[in-house]
Amino acid sequence: MAVALAHHQQAFTNSYIRNSSTESFSWSVGSEPGASTGAPSPNDDGFSKPSPASAAGAGANQEQRTHSGEEEDAIDEKTQVLRAAMAHVQKLGWTEAALVAGARDAGLSPAIVGSFPRKDAALVEFFMDECNHQLQDEIEAREKELSSMLLADRVAQIVRLRLQMQVPYLSKWAQALSVQAHPLNAPTALKQRAVLMDDIWHGAGDRSTDMDWYTKRALLGGVYTATELYMLTDFSAGHRDTWAFLERRIKDAINCRKTTQEVSHLAQAVGTGLSNSLSGLFNKGFQSPKF
Repeated sequence: MAVALAHHQQAFTNSYIRNSSTESFSWSVGSEPGASTGAPSPNDDGFSKPSPASAAGAGANQEQRTHSGEEEDAIDEKTQVLRAAMAHVQKLGWTEAALVAGARDAGLSPAIVGSFPRKDAALVEFFMDECNHQLQDEIEAREKELSSMLLADRVAQIVRLRLQMQVPYLSKWAQALSVQAHPLNAPTALKQRAVLMDDIWHGAGDRSTDMDWYTKRALLGGVYTATELYMLTDFSAGHRDTWAFLERRIKDAINCRKTTQEVSHLAQAVGTGLSNSLSGLFNKGFQSPKF
């Protein structure tokens, strides 16, 4: 009897220790017994169910994924409209009417055009981005051909490749330039052209990182714009006069850059020499007389 009582007492003690450990663990995880830890809790029927916090988090994640998916769909639809609208630019120009026609071609409601904050600018900017991406592909495809050219010829060829992409829309390009010049659109237009100048020089093999980097791109930007405007009034076969104009301006720009570098080096040399001369003169003038 005593032995049975001893076994019963030991079992009760072990059970108490296990329960105490479990309670201590629940206090350490939650702020108080019964606090939610986000883990599943057992139902009366013994099955687990997610806690309210876990269910709320899952719902928020699902809502976020749904919202993100809707945004991607909206962007894809806008891209479809812009791409389809390019087929109407030659007739309708860089206008809202071209976007509406593009929406119909894409099988979408013309109401989607209202989601473009700057309708005509959106079309021009889309075209510029598409051309810049296409130019990078052209440079990669012609890498061997370009590497065999002199620097001036290489730069002129890349600029020509880029300007040829505008030829199908040349009759409406003056309007595109006007759209880009609008104060609301100018920042994006300048950024796109800066990226274009960088892509051209990079494609030509330029890897400079000093102040010459800015000089090259500023000079090329002037040449590109001048050639672009010249092409608007060029009616020669195959725009032959435009390409001749471009080659002359590129050579002038490279010579100008060389001249600028030479003047800069000359100024530095003169400055260094003058500084040394003055330093010697002052040192000599302020030396104590020897008796």
